[in-house]
Amino acid sequence: MTDDEELPAAALIGRRLLKVAAAWHHHADDESSLVRLWLHLGGLGPVLFHTPSTGLSLRADQPHGPYSTGTHGSVSVIDDSPVVPVTRFVGQPIRSVREIAYDDGRVGFTAGLTLQFPDGSVRMLGLEDVLLVSHEQHLGAVEAYLHEDVTIARVVQTCGSCPSQWDAWTTTGQYLYLRYRHGEGTVEQHPSEDIDTWDDKESRLWTFWDDGTADGRIELADFLAMAGLRLAPDTEVHTASPISRKA
Repeated sequence: MTDDEELPAAALIGRRLLKVAAAWHHHADDESSLVRLWLHLGGLGPVLFHTPSTGLSLRADQPHGPYSTGTHGSVSVIDDSPVVPVTRFVGQPIRSVREIAYDDGRVGFTAGLTLQFPDGSVRMLGLEDVLLVSHEQHLGAVEAYLHEDVTIARVVQTCGSCPSQWDAWTTTGQYLYLRYRHGEGTVEQHPSEDIDTWDDKESRLWTFWDDGTADGRIELADFLAMAGLRLAPDTEVHTASPISRKA
């Protein structure tokens, strides 16, 4: 990977977080705001998270300083600090990367990402040239316009074990392929359940984890908990004829 190489979000999945570096803009009133964040990931190197105006941009990039934002700023490397919430996950792999959408009825765009780790998750948002990183939903009025597609409205189990697998649809109609075999769980996004529609344009990996077992069976509730997904109160759950799409 070379510097300035644009990265798809799915490239982060399964990578272990090794170190964090941050660029802070120091204002005249002595307050500081986060403007850039580098996650050092195993096998990938440092990945820069920044906001061009709205949303996030990810690219291969080495931390550098001094970093200018019009007045002055600095870069500090943090291995274990509460200053940036993501540092609490140093040493853990990224299990899942999901998009966060913004829609206020007039404007809609992808505002950021949720990174899920074994011990929790962190949100990264780019809003109005400001990079926001948080654990909880406490961003005020903007929360009403943020949406993450994690609620399942319909599930069809297509195989009970070796692998355990399901076709699932979110409340927005997005199709997901859920699969667990040899202790590995995956969630894949595809245009539909028809494998002929699976391609590199609209298909991508959402989630991957390895629980260290050789198991080939898992209950749906346990799978969803590991994947950071949830069932809607009126979710339809069906069992279809056993079908295994992949060996």
